[in-house]
Amino acid sequence: MRPYQESALTTLRKRLKETTHPLLVDASVGSGKSLILSELLLVMEVAGYRALCLTMNSTLIQQNADTYQSQNGNPGIYCAGLNSKHTKQLVIFGSPHSVVQGIRNKDEISRQPFNLIVVDECHNISPHDSSSMYMRILNHYGLLAQQEQYSFRVVGLTGTPYRGKGISIVGPDEYFKERVCQISTSWLIEKGFLTKPYFGITKTKLDFSDIKINNMSQFNGKELQAVVDKSKRLTAEIMMELATIDCTGIFIFASTKKHCEECLRGLPYGTAAIITGDTPHHERKRILESARQGATKYLISVGCLVVGVDIPLFDTCAWLRPTESLVLYTQGIGRVLRLHPNKSRATVLDYAGNLERHGDIDDPIINEALQPKEPNDPEYCIPCWTCSTLNTVHSRRCIGIVGDSRCSHYFEFKECACGTQNDITSRECRICGKELIDPNAKLNRYTRSTKELTVLEAVYEASMLGHTYAPIIKIKYVCSGGITVYENYLTNTERARQITYNKFIKLHCEKPSKHYRHMMNIYAMKAMLEEETLKTPYELICSVTEYDRLTVRKKKFHE
Repeated sequence: MRPYQESALTTLRKRLKETTHPLLVDASVGSGKSLILSELLLVMEVAGYRALCLTMNSTLIQQNADTYQSQNGNPGIYCAGLNSKHTKQLVIFGSPHSVVQGIRNKDEISRQPFNLIVVDECHNISPHDSSSMYMRILNHYGLLAQQEQYSFRVVGLTGTPYRGKGISIVGPDEYFKERVCQISTSWLIEKGFLTKPYFGITKTKLDFSDIKINNMSQFNGKELQAVVDKSKRLTAEIMMELATIDCTGIFIFASTKKHCEECLRGLPYGTAAIITGDTPHHERKRILESARQGATKYLISVGCLVVGVDIPLFDTCAWLRPTESLVLYTQGIGRVLRLHPNKSRATVLDYAGNLERHGDIDDPIINEALQPKEPNDPEYCIPCWTCSTLNTVHSRRCIGIVGDSRCSHYFEFKECACGTQNDITSRECRICGKELIDPNAKLNRYTRSTKELTVLEAVYEASMLGHTYAPIIKIKYVCSGGITVYENYLTNTERARQITYNKFIKLHCEKPSKHYRHMMNIYAMKAMLEEETLKTPYELICSVTEYDRLTVRKKKFHE
């Protein structure tokens, strides 16, 4: 074992003796979690204790069991996908789906007195939902231990110890109360245990910007496929580009199963293979072994291969799908970071805008990836008011580094009741963890209806806001039916300037970035309105609130 692995195991064993609450091993991809796990389980078996190790992926279940057996352990496997339902061995490697079904059916597995349950990729646990799969298992065996009066402990392992937009899974209100070690990806790269990732420049992009996540915090497959169907030429161009890259192997993360087939058709015959959730275990095993031997150069997948896949030879991953999950994005990148003598670096190619989508996270790898790839890149033209770092017009959070951390300045944000600024896509506060209220929620309560209005003419004016000497932009929309709608945009506070830039200047101006620095200058704002060719919406969608007041909710522009 490496020194950091020995240290983690020593601390873990010590804390298991001293406390009863669930413990977390925070260890990145490539840190050797399976080795730490096996050593811990071997200690349990030698001492005569029973342990259950839960893993979502059947390939990873087999892989963990094989690692354990190679260390002279005697593993049992309880997984329907592997056609195995062992319960007699002291250490069982199981699928949570199979185990929860066994509990439901009151099979032999439901009566086993496990002293330790280890959950691999434990960020999948939903601690606040007692009816969720993992919590049903943990509560069942915890209650059994109380009734039978024997010791019971829980250990979780993950390299991504957070949910959603970086909300930690460790804390006094979370299931895991304590982190026994922290072996980060950036630390492993610094110490030479992982390959440093390089985020390549991709000129071709699949535009998923109009696709919104649903109530389950996921993208809709039909909507993704609709975007792909409109971009078949782009998919073909991307495959041609990937086929010319000098690399040892590429993971291709597609949007849908149909998209996988389109990717396959664009690659050299016989060099690529598809793995999805429907791929049988034996076929999946054959394909992965072919990739390890170098016979298969391109692995195409949807919903697979971001975790539990160990192919150190592969040095590139290409994202052709948007992912709402920072966990999946980080794990997908991790697939190409493992060391191999035939590769010099790992390359990440993002054709779906995920880097920008998750760019508000304070992570050293993502922070570095957000920096300009070319000297004096004209895209980086928006200065941060906090640290003066230049950002792109698409930035929601500043990419600057202040001390050892990411700059906390947001260009667009949701503000929590605790005063913390959060990314506009966040559902929970990054500091206090409370649910963020929809800023339109109160407005919606007083909204009677919506009205669509055709714009006939727009009049733009800039003037001074009272004694503040800050410019105010006033717009009067003359609409069909003799209706007039008014909008005002302020610049007297930082928040007001952010709203004005994002809701007016970016929408109405051909070159919005050149006006960003001059929003406090009344003469510059007047010149912008008089000299710039402003884009006027052809239609307004307005909310009709109390007292028949019209509030602009959406503007439609001609392409």
